[in-house]
Amino acid sequence: MGDRLRVFLLLVCLLVVAGGWSAPTPVLAQPAGSAAQKSAMTPREAAAKARAQHGGKVLNVSRQGNAYRVKLLLDSGRVITVTVKG
Repeated sequence: MGDRLRVFLLLVCLLVVAGGWSAPTPVLAQPAGSAAQKSAMTPREAAAKARAQHGGKVLNVSRQGNAYRVKLLLDSGRVITVTVKG
């Protein structure tokens, strides 16, 4: 019984490891200066857009996926976080 259990566990481990392997996904190269690169927003632009909409002082800008999270200190003393897509 012990040998059967060892063989079973070995097969399970091999299947788990083999299941994690996959062929690399090709990345489509875009030519330099493509439209996707030109439309990408910078952190400074995201901060300016958030500040224009809500006012206040920019405390922090961080990238989250395809958007920026901009933390603002409003004149009232409240701190808000605004998500700016770009």
